Amino acid sequence: MKRLFFVWTFLFIALFVFVNSGICFEDCFNYDCMRQDLCDKYGWEVMDKWKKHGKDLQVLEKRWPNWQIEITPEEEKNRFGTTGLELMQKQYIEFHNEGSTYRMFVYMKVVHPSGVRKLCGFRAETNPQTPSEYLDPNFPNEKKEGPDWFLIYHWVYPSDTRGNGIFVISPNNKARENDMWVWFPSLRKSRRITPAGGGDSLGGTDITFAESFLWMMSDETFQIIGETSYKNFLPIDYYDGLYILDKYGPLTKEAAEFVKGKVAQPRDCWVVRSKSLKGGYADWYDTRITIMDKEWGIAYAWEIFDKRHRLMKSTSYYWKKSSDYNGKSTLSPFYFCEVLNFENRGFTYIAAPQTVYGCPVTEAWFSLRELKKSIPTAKIVYMMPPLLQKLAPLEELYNEDMMKVRKKIFPQGRLTSFTNADTELIGWDKWVSSSE
Repeated sequence: MKRLFFVWTFLFIALFVFVNSGICFEDCFNYDCMRQDLCDKYGWEVMDKWKKHGKDLQVLEKRWPNWQIEITPEEEKNRFGTTGLELMQKQYIEFHNEGSTYRMFVYMKVVHPSGVRKLCGFRAETNPQTPSEYLDPNFPNEKKEGPDWFLIYHWVYPSDTRGNGIFVISPNNKARENDMWVWFPSLRKSRRITPAGGGDSLGGTDITFAESFLWMMSDETFQIIGETSYKNFLPIDYYDGLYILDKYGPLTKEAAEFVKGKVAQPRDCWVVRSKSLKGGYADWYDTRITIMDKEWGIAYAWEIFDKRHRLMKSTSYYWKKSSDYNGKSTLSPFYFCEVLNFENRGFTYIAAPQTVYGCPVTEAWFSLRELKKSIPTAKIVYMMPPLLQKLAPLEELYNEDMMKVRKKIFPQGRLTSFTNADTELIGWDKWVSSSE
């Protein structure tokens, strides 16, 4: 009996050590510091709910008790079948739409104690396929050739920002700086952005240049530290998304509550810790914790902590899987995005449902000449996202469970077209008439 007691005691102690050593990779997080349930609100209600839970909610060690777990890439691969690095490589490919193009119209709402500012713009991008070996941080930069991606962005609303723009050429050789320019027509001046400006605000929003355009695989080191479930996947196709945008209006409380509460579905995810490296576009923070889809590697959310391990900001992307211009399946992070700023107490909402992937994009757009082009109206006709040529079969987009979810969201069935979607800005009338 005594021997049995010692055996059970030993097993209990071993289990305790095993769990508290950080080797337990089940969903073993500190649920006193809640996560996604804090984001089911809209506007100041979100920030007030975070504040109500106290300062521990914004401390890295309290929020993610196992953040310091250290295992080798070989141990990661053996345990999970993947690594933090491989997940980030997948994220890079999907987020930058590797090997394809897109055109989009973007709505942005910036809310700070000083007031609300609404911004809109057209964005076009083309992304030559990056050789997979280039995404390995250990691959010599000097051996990488060619451009990684091209981007042009024109702000068109409000009138005081109309004509401001961003133009980027990012080379595969990251030893060379991104060739990035911003244009201010009122000053008739352009300014080049350097790595030192990576933490600067993008157009007054709570998004930085680094997060939007400049981040590189070599800016951080990566480690899987756990797993969880996260509800940020939207099983809606292109025209379904336009219907929601038209019905509720861009970035309204009703739209956010509908997307978060009724459309968003949970996915199994890994939790990845990233440590920033000095000298890169990410060196304005210390640690980033990212929630990443186990199957696709896409990042649904990340939290950024400063050198004192205090939460600086939280970014959440609602990805959707839908048809591209040619009827192929594609993943997109631009349907809805929420950025919470805990340093300046404010937040930014971004929505770009009117985005078409794989469509024609003119090479001449990616030039300083295009950047400095006069923008007299809020609609740039030649940059409008075009109508899709065909739709991907629903069975290629969603599994059986997601198909059942779709039937509840869209009992009337799948939308296969939307009136004037290639000539009009969907949701525009509600956007300019809203007092928010």
